Amino acid sequence: MLPELTYAQFFLLSSLGLSVGIIGAIVGVGGGFLLVPALLFIFPDASPAAITSISLTAVFFNALSASIGYRIRGNQDFRTALLLIVTAAPAAIFGAFINQQTGRGPFEIIFGFALIFGAAYLLVRSLLENSSHKIALKGKNRTILQRDGRSYVYKVNEPLAAGVAPFAGFVAGFFGIGGGIINVPFMLIVLRMPANVAVATSQLELTVASAAALLVHLSSGLDDPNQWTMAGVVGLGTLIGAQIGVRIAPKVGGRLVLSIIGLGLLIAGTRLLATSLF
Repeated sequence: MLPELTYAQFFLLSSLGLSVGIIGAIVGVGGGFLLVPALLFIFPDASPAAITSISLTAVFFNALSASIGYRIRGNQDFRTALLLIVTAAPAAIFGAFINQQTGRGPFEIIFGFALIFGAAYLLVRSLLENSSHKIALKGKNRTILQRDGRSYVYKVNEPLAAGVAPFAGFVAGFFGIGGGIINVPFMLIVLRMPANVAVATSQLELTVASAAALLVHLSSGLDDPNQWTMAGVVGLGTLIGAQIGVRIAPKVGGRLVLSIIGLGLLIAGTRLLATSLF
């Protein structure tokens, strides 16, 4: 069982949730890649299932809050999101089951490599932030009209999207980070979706995938009240932070933010692998 929440931990976890919520809404990846390493450091004796259940709670509230905000702005591709949800949710459930069978040592090693992959994604995306060099694919036409009058016209290759989504779902369930780290670059570079639409659509898929994986932990006997208290504190922080992130996202220099986070993840992943392997 996790220890009872102290006042210092309450402040730390709520601040962490707020920060993760802001960054997750801006980048569109749920924030779990930042939260899980922090939780592993704060709770060195906690099981992977406990860590991921706390993170999934935060990812759920972050994605739900951001999704509502983006939905109000009218820049979600609901049809593509539904396709991703149908194919990703079962894989997220499977990933959560595998997580419960994994010890902390192997989890840290696997997650260390995942962090480095996430860092590479963010650093590459920072370089492609304003780039028009994307993969051209055939697909079905989409038109998104935002409430501010701006419109986006693009194509979506639905079979390809359905093929990649289960991998993102498994990543979400196993690591407790949400599948946005897979979905967003895939939408941007392969599906050629506009950045605003890709981030907003990813948040909707993250909401359902994280909820599906979280239900696995809830139904399998993880009944530590301290764990769920911590999950609620972090989740409340992400709920508030996501709304802030949605509002400031258009005003923040995306390249700088992505570069800083990417470097941070690279350092965290390298450190996690070093301590786990050596």
